[in-house]
Amino acid sequence: MKVYYQMYYDHFLYASKGNKILRKTINGNNWELYMKIDDLNILNHIELYNRALREGIHNFYKINDEIDAVVLKGEILFYRNKKLLNRLIIEKGSKPLRNEIIFNDDKIIYSEYFGNKDREPVNVYEYDFFNNKRNILYTFNKIRHIHFIQQDKENKDIAYIGTGDLDDECGIFRFNISTKTIEKIGGNSQLWRAVSLLQKDNYLIWGMDSPEIQPYIVRYNSKEKNLEKLKKIAGPAYYSTIDKEGNMYVATTVENRKKHKAVVYKSIDSTLWKEYKEYKKDVFHLKYFGFGKIEFMNNQDKVKELYINLKGLK
Repeated sequence: MKVYYQMYYDHFLYASKGNKILRKTINGNNWELYMKIDDLNILNHIELYNRALREGIHNFYKINDEIDAVVLKGEILFYRNKKLLNRLIIEKGSKPLRNEIIFNDDKIIYSEYFGNKDREPVNVYEYDFFNNKRNILYTFNKIRHIHFIQQDKENKDIAYIGTGDLDDECGIFRFNISTKTIEKIGGNSQLWRAVSLLQKDNYLIWGMDSPEIQPYIVRYNSKEKNLEKLKKIAGPAYYSTIDKEGNMYVATTVENRKKHKAVVYKSIDSTLWKEYKEYKKDVFHLKYFGFGKIEFMNNQDKVKELYINLKGLK
């Protein structure tokens, strides 16, 4: 079974494999066992089982020296010194998307990602994992999903939130966590449909998550309040990251194997983007085993080398 990179923290790379969290030093050759997840079992060592049932470890985050968080199907587990502290049940959908959680030392901010064909209200929650208390920070109406919740790099009290999927549901918002006030940066078209953001200087940068129209990598200047298309891309984009040297990466996914491939695009200045790597969908059916997608690990901005996870790709 593959090892999936999850996070860099304090000179260690953390990864998941089956029902285990592994780690090694950044220049090390051998993985060591860090933690075993008791909620999972031997079946979670079978790749196709995890993909078909959306099981396994979806995300791991080392919050600090004591606290770890593990995202599974239907729940997020919180550990203190490797002992289970609390369990957050995800009531709607299987799990938050990879960039849909902000982790802090005493709480997380997240949303649930679910089908929502009836356009039920979608909440942004704050969860105190020490006291097992959850409260609603903000409620979106007349949208299908929240795609991402990311912290501002300069102001930890600000969160960027992205919504979708139809034109009038698409938007990127600036939310003040303390005052609970929200400002819509832009929206009402597929140009504003994003699953993750890059932040550089005065710019917000993303790849359009738009399977029905031609997607682009786009850039919004927060000072001049203008949006520009930078690069036509091979398919809808999900995830993006930046490395320690400031190189930026945007990855497309495969939602229709007949139309496009999965591509990682790279830029050193946020203006010029070039193809960096490309991958083909594997032989397993999209409907039953998931789209082909590229994931990046948490805290990639602390490391020079780029770490990529391939899901449903070869």
